[in-house]
Amino acid sequence: MKEVKTSTCIVSSDKFGIIHKTVRPNAHLDAADIKKSDDIGFELSQGKKALILYDARPKFTLTEKGMEYLHKHLLSKKRIASAIVSDQAGVKMLVDYFKDKQKTNGPQIRIFKTMHEALVWLLSFKDKKAAAQLQKVKPVIEAKASKVLRKKSIGKSNTDPVKGSLITCIAKVEVDKKNIAYKRIIKDTHVEIDSLKQSFKETLVFLGNEKRLMLYDLRAHFTITDDALNYVIDKVMGETGIATAVVAKTIGVYLMADYAVNVKKIKSPLKVFTDEPKALKWLAAQKKKAFVIE
Repeated sequence: MKEVKTSTCIVSSDKFGIIHKTVRPNAHLDAADIKKSDDIGFELSQGKKALILYDARPKFTLTEKGMEYLHKHLLSKKRIASAIVSDQAGVKMLVDYFKDKQKTNGPQIRIFKTMHEALVWLLSFKDKKAAAQLQKVKPVIEAKASKVLRKKSIGKSNTDPVKGSLITCIAKVEVDKKNIAYKRIIKDTHVEIDSLKQSFKETLVFLGNEKRLMLYDLRAHFTITDDALNYVIDKVMGETGIATAVVAKTIGVYLMADYAVNVKKIKSPLKVFTDEPKALKWLAAQKKKAFVIE
């Protein structure tokens, strides 16, 4: 297998001619990085339309320019199909977005949980017999890119209001002197629907009925199930505060916020930032607007 390494990605071609692109852990991808790996992949495919397998299991971030590049090129005519392997909610939302834009006779895109499933699907575009044979092969258990650890709650009982701060199974909650509520996701937390509902319930008890400015710090690595993600958008975002600022560095959070604002039409202002001071400045402005009498 021929392999070419860049600062953000490892690109290779296997015996079937499938191009493998593995993102490096903690890579920060901009348009130039993605284009460079694309150019290498197309060179390895020797001018033929490419079948591309993206291993996106490691944690990574994507710039706005990088996202713009994907918008223009992920479904380009140079590709037959692209398979993406990831369990991250943000990546799934990204793939779902492009699936809605793909044409029946154009390049296809799909997300998978394992490399084996992705390879079988891609190979079916080239050699259905070989794909069927590969399907029968029992895959070796694949090592996850990063182990997800469930954090146990610590400190005082989570069922009672706590002065100053509260730690639930997925986040730390605190309120500052300006009445701004902070929810900081616990690193490497896996958010599923039951833990999310329990945390939301405990947070409401802790904060009381008074509406506050909310700041969600989602910079730490976490994973989230599909049903929990839908619950966040439908039930949590925009319903419990005067305004909500989200601090994050991953494209998935931006997509979630965009969907909540433009599609779900949540009831209160919501905006994503990469910088916490800027988020706090925006929240202060939203508070002033909320108390203007028209």
